[in-house]
Amino acid sequence: MPLLMPRPLKRPGSTFHQLVQRIPADVADKARGLTLAIPIGETVAQIPITPTRKDIRTSLRTRDPQEAKARQAVAVAYLESVWEAIRKGPKRLTHKETLALAGEVYRAWADTFEDDPGPPERWVRVEAANIHANAGRYGQASLKILSPQERRAQSVEERVGGFTDAMLAKRGLVIDAESRRRLNDQILSALRQATVVNLRRAGGDYSPDQGAKRFPSFPEVTGETKAVSLLALFDGWARERKPSQSTVDQWRKHVQAFIAFLGKDDAGQVMKADVVRWKDALVEAGGSPKTINDAKLAAVKAAYAWGVKNVRVASNPVIGVSVAHRKRAGEQMQGFTDAEAEAILTAAVKETRPHLHWIPLLCAATGARVGEIAQLRGQDVIEQDGIPALRITAEAGSVKTLGSERVVPIHSAVIAAGFLEFARGKRGPLFFDPAKRRTGAKKPQHKIVAKYVAEWVQELGLEKVGRSHRKDPSHAWRHRFKTLARQAHINDSVADAIVGHAPDSVAKAYGTVTLATMKDAVERIPLS
Repeated sequence: MPLLMPRPLKRPGSTFHQLVQRIPADVADKARGLTLAIPIGETVAQIPITPTRKDIRTSLRTRDPQEAKARQAVAVAYLESVWEAIRKGPKRLTHKETLALAGEVYRAWADTFEDDPGPPERWVRVEAANIHANAGRYGQASLKILSPQERRAQSVEERVGGFTDAMLAKRGLVIDAESRRRLNDQILSALRQATVVNLRRAGGDYSPDQGAKRFPSFPEVTGETKAVSLLALFDGWARERKPSQSTVDQWRKHVQAFIAFLGKDDAGQVMKADVVRWKDALVEAGGSPKTINDAKLAAVKAAYAWGVKNVRVASNPVIGVSVAHRKRAGEQMQGFTDAEAEAILTAAVKETRPHLHWIPLLCAATGARVGEIAQLRGQDVIEQDGIPALRITAEAGSVKTLGSERVVPIHSAVIAAGFLEFARGKRGPLFFDPAKRRTGAKKPQHKIVAKYVAEWVQELGLEKVGRSHRKDPSHAWRHRFKTLARQAHINDSVADAIVGHAPDSVAKAYGTVTLATMKDAVERIPLS
């Protein structure tokens, strides 16, 4: 019976999260003497099970809570597969399985250095170490009094044992001693073959390695095990997480694009190298780092995370894969200047269309996202504690994060302009008519309205407004609000509460910002 998923813990004196899982009582005796190779992010943690060990403890090697949960899910799935394998008894690898695992090491070693193998001298040194291992003269084995056979076996273990552990960890295998010895030998042979290939490439010879064809694929498991559809994993995530329909539609397309790139829909057969190849192809095609990381890779990563958590797949191959990108000078988004804000608000006053008349003013007065204002309903204009306010809630459409749901006071200038009279007595959306939604339309109406507002701002002819000038019409109000808040000496925690930014530390999350405090702050924001 699988154990309940433990929570990542913090070890005293360390800021890293830690995995702690008890060794099941029914496998404790049989597990003694094993060394586990637990996948932790990009690395493998070697954990020996000694006679006195009662549980498995290892650092998850990250301070980020979400990353810790993802890494823990992968590690727990591996441990569960190990416990189950122990219950069934150590597996004896067939000759074909042994060569297939060795082939995976060959491909990883050859592919990693294909583009930049470095100088030939590097591979001469690597092959020298391989030769020493094959002759029993590598590492500590050469210093011990052993028979020639024992010395060679230990020497090979020291040389390639890490590769062996990684291959076994990937498939959750527990094998017998004889299988491990044979696997070590084949991996050393594969490593030597890959070393020769890299040596040739370092010398300028990229002709195909005909010997690579000797490695078979790892045999498919027959019986109850079936292919796991990546699309099915994504749909499971979407049903449970319930993001906006537009997110589901867009992310599903990204998952389908990944499947088309692979040429198959079997989540269990995807390796990290496959994800890296897709990422590289997206970069080569000119995709922006933000879109690749936060949308395309994020969609596939979410599907796998759900699959790991719900025991559909053993690991998430997307973890650790991203486009390296550092914001450079001139890339940070900015807020509207005083002149730009005045021009936009002056144009809005002259507009008779409600969404163009009110949304810019409300964004300027609250620092809210354009979409948050565009989805407001009549029932979201409220009075609380005697203060007129806006209720920004997912009930109206969607919000970016849990912290985005909030109640914010309405600026006196907005009230003086007649907004309360405009909203009074209305039920349902203020800025669009749901009855006019096109049949089959997928994009939420409030996002269409937000797009119209952004296009309207662009059409005003302001010289330096637009994404190319780092002033996205949908977000520049938020940047401006925070700038004006600092100028007015408004506490950052108060400004964050108004615009819906999450606290950046646990300490700042304590306590609440009252509506009266926010009202006082909002009134200090100039709108003219």
